[in-house]
Amino acid sequence: MTTALLRLAAVSHSYGARRAVDEVNVELPVGARHAIIGPNGAGKSTLLHLVAGTLRPTAGQIHYAGADISRWSAPRRARAGIARTWQHPALAHPLTAVQNVLLAVPGQRLSALRPSRSAVLAAEAALAQVGLAEHADRLAGQLAYGDQRRLEIAVTLAAQPRLLLLDEPSAGLAAGEVTQLAELIRALSADITVLLVDHNLDFVAAVADTVTVLHHGQHVATGAPAATREHPEVRRVYLGTDLPTGPAAGSVPERPAATGAGTPVLRVRHLRAGYAGASMLTGISLDVRAGRVTAVVGRNGAGKSTLLNALAGLHPTEPGTEVLLHGQPLTGWDARRRARAGLGIVPQRRRLFAGLTVGEHLNLPRPRSSRPGAVDTRQVLDLLPALAQRRQHRPHQLSGGEQQMLALARALLADPDVLLLDEPSEGLAPAIVGQLATIVTGLATAGTAVLLVEQNLALACQIAHDIAVLDRARIIRHVATADIREYPNELHDLLAVPTAAAPASG
Repeated sequence: MTTALLRLAAVSHSYGARRAVDEVNVELPVGARHAIIGPNGAGKSTLLHLVAGTLRPTAGQIHYAGADISRWSAPRRARAGIARTWQHPALAHPLTAVQNVLLAVPGQRLSALRPSRSAVLAAEAALAQVGLAEHADRLAGQLAYGDQRRLEIAVTLAAQPRLLLLDEPSAGLAAGEVTQLAELIRALSADITVLLVDHNLDFVAAVADTVTVLHHGQHVATGAPAATREHPEVRRVYLGTDLPTGPAAGSVPERPAATGAGTPVLRVRHLRAGYAGASMLTGISLDVRAGRVTAVVGRNGAGKSTLLNALAGLHPTEPGTEVLLHGQPLTGWDARRRARAGLGIVPQRRRLFAGLTVGEHLNLPRPRSSRPGAVDTRQVLDLLPALAQRRQHRPHQLSGGEQQMLALARALLADPDVLLLDEPSEGLAPAIVGQLATIVTGLATAGTAVLLVEQNLALACQIAHDIAVLDRARIIRHVATADIREYPNELHDLLAVPTAAAPASG
């Protein structure tokens, strides 16, 4: 009989009256590749927090390497060989990639003026293991999102873990990057045990030997990926057939007739932006129209998030850039002034305030006017009913899907004419993605102009009217979604073209 490295015995955790994890039992032998899946709010990330020590169980026991670690602190567990990544990469952005990894090398003193040669070699080996050797001296904050994901894994590997916890490692990655990540995890030493949480079922099937399914904090099934995927109860709860299909009728107020569908609300011409003198975007031009959804797609590192942040005033643009909202130039306007003028953003990392409750977040935005069409808190909660029962909860007590809905609610309460959405489906279960699609489509129907950045190409094609392909710092193609549906391979071919071979004009 194989001795378990990790064993959870009837582990529970409650947030007030809400039991996020309810008497869950999990057992992992040494070298296991085990996945936890389930819909948003199932308790998956909470379970990882309990194993890592950032939360403590309210009932049950956690055994690791034969010891009861239920009351051990997170640092003590880390020293014992438990390493983790986070739902969003937790890196020191002002440091280089190799400096981030050096922080995790055992025996490396942070006070040392110069790291030892052995520590540097260990850090470089970890970077090479994840394919980032050539980026060792780049600042972490300048890396593409997919590379930040890989860097965080390099940090954990440098700590020489026995148990590796991965929280949504494939979220926000393009298909090719997901494949590379699966290969990386499969190639890990058999001495490393992996427990991961992810919504990408194809990725889970590629890396996991066994899968545990949770729903409302309770165990549903455990087994091989293929068998678990076909389990009738798993299909019901994971695909969301027991969830509301969409927002209540009439919950999205219509805009006044003056903002007719198709009117260019946001015009962008010759947008240029970069980091530390390196151009990230060059000559970006596009129109975002009332009542329509425009999606921007491209590989990680193409500059999609930089584009949205530049439009929202969160990232500086270079001289010659023209951004007009309702014909008004926004040059020199900061993010707050742009928001008050009608430009709203839901950022990729949500940017919620850890110390505020859901209700307090909803009280923060100030509508620009009392004009017909402005939404109020009641309408937003009708639109996003999952938040209605969480008004006293803080962000860390919410599931990833609930956090995303809160970020969206905050943006809607500011009454934007243009809504910028940065990877809104990242980390969401299929059922929640379906609800998100319904909401975004409803907003556009009501007259909002939506600019969407999304790695989920199926979702982008489902809800967008047109798609802009971003590559080599510029838009290389702008195509109607109807044409893509008629020629479905065209978009995939564009995104698969090596950067060096991309067309120079756009």
